[in-house]
Amino acid sequence: MFFLIFSIRNAFRKKAVAALAILGVAFGCALMTFLFSVAGGMEKRVERTMNEFSGRLLVVGRDSLFGGLLLGMGTSPLPVSYADAARGISHVKEVTGQVSALLRPEGVTFVTPLFGYGGAGSPTPPAWAPTGKIIAGAAPAGNKEIIIGKRLQEYMALFEISCSVGDICHFIVPGGDARPVRRLDLKVVGVYQTGNDVLDGAFSGTEKLTREIARIPAGKISALNVQVDHLENVGEVARAINRELTGKIPEAQVAEPRELLIPFQNILRTLRNFVLLISIVAVAAGSLSILVVMLLSIMERQREFGILKALGWTPANITVMILAESISLSLLGACLGIGLGFAGLAAARRFAEAEVGLLGWPVVLAVGACGVLVGALGGLYPAWRANRAAPAQILRSA
Repeated sequence: MFFLIFSIRNAFRKKAVAALAILGVAFGCALMTFLFSVAGGMEKRVERTMNEFSGRLLVVGRDSLFGGLLLGMGTSPLPVSYADAARGISHVKEVTGQVSALLRPEGVTFVTPLFGYGGAGSPTPPAWAPTGKIIAGAAPAGNKEIIIGKRLQEYMALFEISCSVGDICHFIVPGGDARPVRRLDLKVVGVYQTGNDVLDGAFSGTEKLTREIARIPAGKISALNVQVDHLENVGEVARAINRELTGKIPEAQVAEPRELLIPFQNILRTLRNFVLLISIVAVAAGSLSILVVMLLSIMERQREFGILKALGWTPANITVMILAESISLSLLGACLGIGLGFAGLAAARRFAEAEVGLLGWPVVLAVGACGVLVGALGGLYPAWRANRAAPAQILRSA
């Protein structure tokens, strides 16, 4: 115990130099903590969305944006009869119609989706729909009421647009085909969170309201949501629906949302590899700072090492002492870096008012392990240099 305390006190013999080493390690660890947390948060969101889409198929128009991932946005409506064709297929558990429209919040340049459910023989929205995932307020009861996804609410807050329960939101409804652009006031009566980032980044309202805004006539829908009884049967059901709808006008396509999200997963894997590369550079920089500090310390303590050897210290004792000093500095830097990384993540969440990262024990343990690695790598060469000190020669020169 005395040996460990002696080694740690030696590490802080020159406080200014030790502080520089700690800050060098802390900067790299803070960067690692922040980047790994952001990458982990993004991966969790995509995984959560994929799980929410599990066992589901989308039937949308052939010209649907992003292969149908946007739930029928930007496509010609489909006949309701397509729902009957899907219901007659084996392993189909539930078929729900969906209508989609576009709204532009007043004061911004982007448009947001509005989803409504029904119109395909399903009297009530499915359990996974936004109306069944209310976390604040209530479901819309009239055609002047809407609910907003949690993700969209956070995004709107960045533009200082309040969409809390009870607020009246002003929208611009796009025109087209000789239809004028018009203004629409809707009351937000609830906030929902489904775990599906596509749905959580939109508004939801009654089927009638959505039809009026998108001018979708009765007997038409934007998309069909097909729930399959088991994940293993998804491919078989998709092929069967394609056979049923082949040759029908308008042309339709069957999309499996989980498959459409795979490219996003690949992008996130690339991002994680990039973060790992940055982390390696940060570890190297931290090791270099520890190496420089420990080398300066070793050069000034040659006489000390000679005396310790003359008193019976073995090379192993001196090596352990130097490594204990360097690991102490790097661990302190890692703890400081984790704190700074967490503070940066908290500041980003506060600024963005959104879940931009995920800081958990795996990240903390990984960064802490890197701190130990930095200290070990930075102390190996100085320890070797310290063991080269010859007691007789050093004491003679003194």
